[in-house]
Amino acid sequence: MKFGKEFTTHLEETLPEWRDKYLCYKPLKKLLKHLPSTADNNLPDGGDNPPPPPPPPHLQDWFVRILNEELDKFNDFYVDKEEEFIIRLQELKERIESVKEKSGKDGVITKDGEFSDEVMGIRKDFVAIHGEMVLLKNYSSLNFAGLVKILKKFDKRTGRLLRLPFTQLALDQPFFVTEPLNRLVRECEENLELLFPLEAEVVESDATAEDATGGTTPNTSNVSPSLSLGEEYVDIYRSTLAAIKAIQGLKKASSTYNPLSFSYIFGNQDNDNTGAITAENSDSDPFVASQSDKETDQEDSNPLE
Repeated sequence: MKFGKEFTTHLEETLPEWRDKYLCYKPLKKLLKHLPSTADNNLPDGGDNPPPPPPPPHLQDWFVRILNEELDKFNDFYVDKEEEFIIRLQELKERIESVKEKSGKDGVITKDGEFSDEVMGIRKDFVAIHGEMVLLKNYSSLNFAGLVKILKKFDKRTGRLLRLPFTQLALDQPFFVTEPLNRLVRECEENLELLFPLEAEVVESDATAEDATGGTTPNTSNVSPSLSLGEEYVDIYRSTLAAIKAIQGLKKASSTYNPLSFSYIFGNQDNDNTGAITAENSDSDPFVASQSDKETDQEDSNPLE
């Protein structure tokens, strides 16, 4: 499936209140359609039909302003959600301590009180916040992937070289620096495992399972929305699984491994270290450039559909 369709499908499956926070991928593709193309400039002269003029000098600055506005949108939403998660997680930890004190059994939540309404409420809230954290991590990756796709289309249509510098800029943005979020996810998982070791309904952000076709799909064997989570958490559960599936598709989309491939970038993001893309390890190497281009050439066969 082409990236544009995957991106649209994810938007349809994500939380409704998150949809307008994603990259305006489809409008940007339509916008590119109206830009002068270098492919048209290479056509032979046709007498009364001279080739169109090259792109105006201000074209790249204009497009960069549009993309910067998208970056600001990503950063504002990501930072706000991250701060919200910090507050909510601290409140949950305080609720756990309160329950332990009430138990009167050396601060241990015993079997007698394990499934009390209060404990079950904490459990549901942990599952919900964990799902939202994983969803935010995938929000970061999907928006970055969309930017890279749009930049490649811009360069290909205009003959400019915007993808490399803007990709490096995006790598340093708050929305793509996920180390603090990764720590929150791990802390949340540790609390769930400690409190509910046998029935922790956690959506694993990295685990995968082999499917019938030999590919990978999200490991949902330990995820059960029917186990007393309640209807209010079903949307989070479904949206999180959809996001994980989309990112896994991007990671395995290319058989190559180079500094501009999604498998390279997202692998480093998972390791809390995105690394730097430079002229030495990027498209300045003809082999790297040709291999990187293979990731999106299939979509670019009809680039603006």
